[in-house]
Amino acid sequence: QQFMRKDYLRYALGLLALLLSWGLYLSYLWSKMLFWTRDGLTSGWIGIWADWSVHFSYAGVFAYRPITDWFTVHPLYYARKFTYPFVADMISGILIRLGADQVTAFIIPSIITTLFLLIALYILYIFILKSGWQALTALTLFFAGGGMGFYWFVQDFLKEPSWKTIIFPPKEYTHISENYIEWINVFSGQLVPQRALLLGMPIMLVMLTILLRWMQRHFRDVSNVRLVLLGVFSSFMLVIHIHSYIVFTIFCMVFFARALRNWKQWILFAISAAVPSILIYQWFYGGEITSSFFKWYPGWLANARSKNINYVYFWWINWGVFLPFSLWAIWRTKYYKHTFIIGGLVIFLLGNLLLFQPYDWDNSKVLSWSYLVLSIPAAAYLAKLWKKNIAIKIMAALLFISMTASGFLDLWRLTQTGKLSNIMWSNADIALAEEFRGISKATDRV
Repeated sequence: QQFMRKDYLRYALGLLALLLSWGLYLSYLWSKMLFWTRDGLTSGWIGIWADWSVHFSYAGVFAYRPITDWFTVHPLYYARKFTYPFVADMISGILIRLGADQVTAFIIPSIITTLFLLIALYILYIFILKSGWQALTALTLFFAGGGMGFYWFVQDFLKEPSWKTIIFPPKEYTHISENYIEWINVFSGQLVPQRALLLGMPIMLVMLTILLRWMQRHFRDVSNVRLVLLGVFSSFMLVIHIHSYIVFTIFCMVFFARALRNWKQWILFAISAAVPSILIYQWFYGGEITSSFFKWYPGWLANARSKNINYVYFWWINWGVFLPFSLWAIWRTKYYKHTFIIGGLVIFLLGNLLLFQPYDWDNSKVLSWSYLVLSIPAAAYLAKLWKKNIAIKIMAALLFISMTASGFLDLWRLTQTGKLSNIMWSNADIALAEEFRGISKATDRV
């Protein structure tokens, strides 16, 4: 018991360090993402300006329409169902309905959900790695991932060796299309603009952790009621975030294949998830999706129909040292035996063979789960290297820097709101919208 108390103390200190570092920093970044200026509602990042214009429309459904008309028609498309995972925008819409302004209604839930994500990911990493500091390392590898873009930063710095280049990096170094770098840092490219993913990821992490714990105990003392409840709850991922639902399904298939001795529990869980999933799908999406989203697309963006470049080179510049190092780490740490790691590798394979959405870049929402999984063996092996002599310690530090430099550059760039901001709606636009809202009903078609 004394040993366990010491472990929990270390885990608690690691969580405190997480919240004081990543928690405060990402919360600070969120405060820079959307704000009022004297000119109107302003975005601090192009991803907000592009994606959140749609999310404001979705949130408006829940803010202004009668409850009976929330799902009767799509806010953007004439005579269509509201076919979008709506939960994240419903939360913001209800806050606006209760009197919050747009910034409060969108930024406060984003900060809370980000902290939820950090805690959920830390708990999962702790469960597998059994080390608070390794969990922090894995989490940092995930949030600061970004590939070989820092090489182009060095080139830019050598062209203009000044503090200006460091204080405001001249470009996104995890997104340089002319050099075929398309991954984009997971926070700036996915979690900031894509509100459904930000909510879906921590919920899915909690469900995966629960399943892994149950599997570890071979479902001993897990009642059928708990299995059914988790199965039913997982079906709601269809209206929270569809990509997370797809990834969760893949993980569950791998888990089932690895725990066939508990097939009765898995069948009960699958049925309890499948029945409400079918009902939800038919209600929200039935009749609207007339063609399959899935497409054979080997090589992902390296495919001939996309970038048409060498597959190995594509992954080298987009994930850099991280991919070969994490694969080597799986071998050295024997994590190839771990069910969760196998699931991450299966997702990486499928993400490189199939398209899960019509827009090919969107496969990154699936592949980001592979990055999250592979961060585990990478962190574990870095910890092993750190225990060796000084030369190996230096090598481990250089490896860590090379795997996070591009991501940190882009995360630092996000703080430079003054140089990246764009007006979403001017004061005149907002006044016009309020005037029109006063002379029309929320269900009118214009």
